[in-house]
Amino acid sequence: MIYLFSDKAYEGVVHLPLFEIAFDPISINLETFDAIIFTSKNSVKALEKSNALWKEKEAYAIGEGTASYIKHCGGNLVFTSQESYGDSFARTLISLLDAKKVFFPRAKEVVSPIFEILHGANIAIQQHVVYETHCKHYPASSAPLQGAKLIFTSPSTVNCFLENFSWDESYTAIAIGKKTAAVLPSSAKMIISSIQSIEHCITLAKAL
Repeated sequence: MIYLFSDKAYEGVVHLPLFEIAFDPISINLETFDAIIFTSKNSVKALEKSNALWKEKEAYAIGEGTASYIKHCGGNLVFTSQESYGDSFARTLISLLDAKKVFFPRAKEVVSPIFEILHGANIAIQQHVVYETHCKHYPASSAPLQGAKLIFTSPSTVNCFLENFSWDESYTAIAIGKKTAAVLPSSAKMIISSIQSIEHCITLAKAL
């Protein structure tokens, strides 16, 4: 059986959302910025809830999922990174953001040093926490069955899983990327997806 830990359900797999998103009200005046960096759909959702002016700014996204959501909301998408990881994304942006004032809406906890890399490259960037995640809690009876294939879509999903359940050595983990794989138990059987998309992770799980 395949279990998917994400905020969106997909056909053919068991959907078990492990965390909730709490959006923080934003009070920053976006008029002074030229560009906005988005690393997740949740950052887009946060601005969509609080400041429609974001749609007039140049949007730089990592991942097709984030980029598609920006376009869906009517944002001004100008760049989608082909890099799967935040640090590579940041280095790619250095030349693109030169001489621009940049806003970076982010989660309370981040795993990539995007701000540090860009700030260190003298990019005029300001960051602001616009959302945070809170683990949901489940009874032990909700634990995946032995031999299950578990799809983890972020480091947060791993942390929340381990807060709820014990790791069974019969599980096989499919991690959406290296950052997610890094927080899995060291003894876990795992596959790291070469493409950072939930659809690709599901395909990998079904092939096992």
